[in-house]
Amino acid sequence: MRRVYYRSYDAEISSEAFIRETGGEPETFTIADIGDVAIKVVERHWWEPWLPKQVWILQARYRGRSVTLYESREPRVFNMVTRALQRALDERPKPPDPTAAPPFRPWG
Repeated sequence: MRRVYYRSYDAEISSEAFIRETGGEPETFTIADIGDVAIKVVERHWWEPWLPKQVWILQARYRGRSVTLYESREPRVFNMVTRALQRALDERPKPPDPTAAPPFRPWG
C-alpha cells in the first residue's frame, strides 16, 4: 500500500518514490535506491541582496551518482521535506541479512 508522507506543488514523498517537480518534466527517485543523504547550506554573497541569504539543499546518492533531491530557501518547508524523506527511508523494507541464522522452527 502506497503511503504519502509529503505533498506540495514542488515535491511529493511517498513510501515508493521521491518526486521533484522543477517546472519541466518531474524527476522520480525510487526510495529503495536512495542512500547517503546529506544536507548542504549555501550562503549567498553580500553583494547579492536581492537573493535569499541561504539556500538549503538535500543531496543523496542515487544509483551510484550524487543527485540533488530538493532545495528550498524556506527552512520550515525544507525541514518538512527532510522529515518526510526520513520517515520513508526508515519504513522501507530491509534487505535480508545473508549472515543471519534461519528462523527457529520447533520440532514436530
